[in-house]
Amino acid sequence: MEDLLHAFGIDGHLILVQVVNFAILAGLLWYFLYTPVLNLLKEREEKIARGVKDAEDAEKLKANAEENRKERLTAAQREAEEVSDRARTRATEKSAEIVGEAETKADNILKDAQARGEALAEKAQKESEAEIAKAAVLAAEKVLIEK
Repeated sequence: MEDLLHAFGIDGHLILVQVVNFAILAGLLWYFLYTPVLNLLKEREEKIARGVKDAEDAEKLKANAEENRKERLTAAQREAEEVSDRARTRATEKSAEIVGEAETKADNILKDAQARGEALAEKAQKESEAEIAKAAVLAAEKVLIEK
C-alpha cells in the first residue's frame, strides 16, 4: 500500500503535516475571524432588536400622547362650552335686569308725568273756578249796578 501511495507521489508525513497545518489554520481562523464576526453579528442583532423595541415604545408613547391630546382637547372644548353657556346665562340675566330697571324707570316717569298732569289739571280747574267766580261776581255787580 505504501508503494501505491509512493507511486502517486503521496507522502504520509506531508499529509499529516498538512492536516496539522489545516487544523491550526482552522483554529486560528475560528478564534480570530469567526468568533469576532459572530460577536459582531450578535451585537448588530441586539442593536436592531433594541431599535425595533425602541420604535415600538415610541409608537406606544405617540399613541398615548395622541390620546392625551384628544382628551385635553375634548376637555378644553367642554370647558369652553361651559364658559360660553355661563356667559350667555349671565348676559341673559343682565339683560333681564336692565330691562326690568328700564321698565321701573319708565313706570316711575309715567307715574310722575301722570301726577304732574293731574296737578296741572287740578290747578287749571281751580284757576277756572276762580275765573268763573270772578266772572259771576262781575256779572252780579253789573246786574246790581243796572238795577
